[in-house]
Amino acid sequence: MLRYRCWPGLGLLLLAGGCAVPSARDNAATTASLLEGKVPAPLAWRRDPEADKAARESAEQLLEGGLTVQEAIAVAFLTNPRLQIAFEQLEISRSELVAATRPANPVVILGTREPGGDLAAYYPDRTISVGVLQNVISLLTIPGRRAYATRNLERARHEVAQQAAEHAAQVAEAWYRYAAAQRQLELQERSTNAVRAALQNLIVIVANGNGTEREVAEGRSQVFLFEANLEHSRLDAADERARLESLLGLAGWRDDWQISGGLAPLPQADPDPAQVEAAAMARRFDLQAAQKAIEMRLRDLSTQRRFSWLSELEIGVFRDKAIGGTPFTGPTLAFELPLFDQRQAAVLEADAQLRTAVRQLEAAVLDARRQIRLNARAVTSMRQLVERYERDILPNRERIAASLGAGDPGELDRLNERVRLLAAQREHIALLRDYWVARSALAHAGGDWLALSGTQ
Repeated sequence: MLRYRCWPGLGLLLLAGGCAVPSARDNAATTASLLEGKVPAPLAWRRDPEADKAARESAEQLLEGGLTVQEAIAVAFLTNPRLQIAFEQLEISRSELVAATRPANPVVILGTREPGGDLAAYYPDRTISVGVLQNVISLLTIPGRRAYATRNLERARHEVAQQAAEHAAQVAEAWYRYAAAQRQLELQERSTNAVRAALQNLIVIVANGNGTEREVAEGRSQVFLFEANLEHSRLDAADERARLESLLGLAGWRDDWQISGGLAPLPQADPDPAQVEAAAMARRFDLQAAQKAIEMRLRDLSTQRRFSWLSELEIGVFRDKAIGGTPFTGPTLAFELPLFDQRQAAVLEADAQLRTAVRQLEAAVLDARRQIRLNARAVTSMRQLVERYERDILPNRERIAASLGAGDPGELDRLNERVRLLAAQREHIALLRDYWVARSALAHAGGDWLALSGTQ
């Protein structure tokens, strides 16, 4: 009975190798949970037509009445296919974990031999051999391979979460740019209409003998310049709409979508850059993914070193039986003699991969600090410019326009001042847009868009 005592241990090893693999839905849910509280909408995996239909229905409801910035992010999470590609890549990493928990299949060997030569009569007519070989190394390396694949799956989850967070920030920034482009187009239309009306008044004045054709020609040139600027504003608005539409995933499906509201005024305060930078080291998904990559490479190096002297080991049972004779049954052992190759190359590669992963984490930390500091400076600068416009430039323009009284709007002084006021308002919108774009970029760089973006 002693020869059968190894089978329970082998069975436990196989059972341990096959467990602890998350299902596809659990894998996606775990990834989505990383984003909870950091983006304004849940992220879901659409793996079948029913899920696609449900996502479209949810997006339809959000599209009614126009999209706020947070609703735009929710729609993008529901309909943009790029995020679904990330989920499929995540399934590839899960498949690698499944493979890591499975040992190599046993090999069955069948053979038959017949005697030949002058002495063939003294031997049995035929010998039949049946054997089974199992690669033991594939069993012994299951814990190491499973640990490696588990860290790799965790790394992939954080990379998918990073992609989703980055996509949310891109949607927000595109929303801000499109909202600003729409408002600037409205102001440019008002300026152009004012100049057109002034030209019509000038034509009437010249017709009554109180002006010259040269003044009319100059007026037409001015109108052309304003109309050219208006056309550029329309192109800018169309370009920003197309960019946002692509990020939302709505092109060709709901081309009648609209946004709701405009750029919000400046918030009371901005996040402290030092605190954002300190917290980002633990918040950012890309840094967590880089840390998981180091753990993954550590596991790989450990496994390579542990089995560097024994990379092939097979055990099995063979049974030989001659026709009409006595069968012979016994164990078989096959292993590699590491005379020339002790897997030095594999160990060197694993060691280099580990050092590379460490350096990649260091580089990612440096890049994260650069992003935070750059965007924090942009937020501070844009706030100062917006506050100056709101405190000095816009009120000054409004006072000058009011000082001219309620005369003829086509009068040259009133027209010029009105155009200057509208130009100042366009510049104010551009600065306010740049503030919110920088604020969104800072929030993403800080690793918590929802808490740092100022939209709550």
